[in-house]
Amino acid sequence: MARRSKPYITQFFNHDRLAFTALSRVGHVNREQMSNIGIADSRMKNYIRDGLVEKVTYKQGNRTEECYKLTKSGRELAKQQWALIGHYHAQSPRHDLALARKYFSLSEELQRSWRTETELREQFVNMIEKFKVKGAIEADRYEQLLERGILSFPDALYVNEQGVEIVYESITNNYGVAELMSKETYVEIMKCEYETIRV
Repeated sequence: MARRSKPYITQFFNHDRLAFTALSRVGHVNREQMSNIGIADSRMKNYIRDGLVEKVTYKQGNRTEECYKLTKSGRELAKQQWALIGHYHAQSPRHDLALARKYFSLSEELQRSWRTETELREQFVNMIEKFKVKGAIEADRYEQLLERGILSFPDALYVNEQGVEIVYESITNNYGVAELMSKETYVEIMKCEYETIRV
């Protein structure tokens, strides 16, 4: 069978922007969440056919569940179409779907404040560079914390209705004490609130 040269999707709408933004921000999103933002099954099928989204299966107890994540092409389209950068690096579906539940529990306005681990890392590195320019001692201290693994970046940060920055972390059984403490170091330095969910 000849390969189709023309994409199935030739025009994008607001519900596509919402879908790609969610996938970019949290890694994995399930069918129900996509449906709630207006993505029909046929649209999802075409995302997959066009190589923008990949279907992922995973075990949840005795059941096999499905969810979705962006492909490299999908991330590139998100960047070109909606200027979405700083994508969250998809981890395990169970981990990421806990992030997705939090993300979708927020209003669309609060979702806009959501920052990924990638963005938080870039922001922190930029802060260190600014400290270096000023000759501030924090620059060396923060660099050493990073190099020694004493500081690491949380999954996400969002701003709540009161304007408070909240760090959000999805914790799996793989997290050791040192890893949890390294996230708390970030929270202390950045003076944020800290919210976790164990999955």
